[in-house]
Order: sequence, then structure tokens, then C-alpha cells
Amino acid sequence: MEIKIRYLQSTELAKIDRIAKKIGVSREEFLRRIIRKEIASAGEFLELDSENKIRKALAYQLKESNDLNRILIQQIEELKNGTN
Repeated sequence: MEIKIRYLQSTELAKIDRIAKKIGVSREEFLRRIIRKEIASAGEFLELDSENKIRKALAYQLKESNDLNRILIQQIEELKNGTN
């Protein structure tokens, strides 16, 4: 598939060409590598984002559970103290 990129400044294009030449690839190959690298990185961030959401949800549930346990322990202590 062909993709066109418009409105690059001449200085940007010159820099792309210099870097591509320095690493021994064509402009097209250099840009292809950049795009592939960005796609791979974006995938990692999306996975991390999903993992972070899961961690936050689990942390919230643990906090809720701990709060409930504190209330239950307090009620048990009050019952024990009231019956003694």
C-alpha cells in the first residue's frame, strides 16, 4: 500500500535523507522502520495501559475488602467487649 506524506519542511526531509544515508538505507526504508518501531511501541503502551487499569481495579477491590474487614473486626471486638 502506498502512503504519501505531505508538507514536510525541506530541513526535515534533508535530515531524514542524511540519517538514512548514514545507516545505509533508502529514505523509504528508513521511514518504514520508524513507522514499524512506533507501531510496536504503541502496542506496548496499550498493553501497559490495560495492565495498569487491571492493577488499579484490583487495588481498589483490595482496599474495599480491607475496609470491610476493619469494620467486621471492629464489630466483633465490640460484641466481645459487650458480652464480657
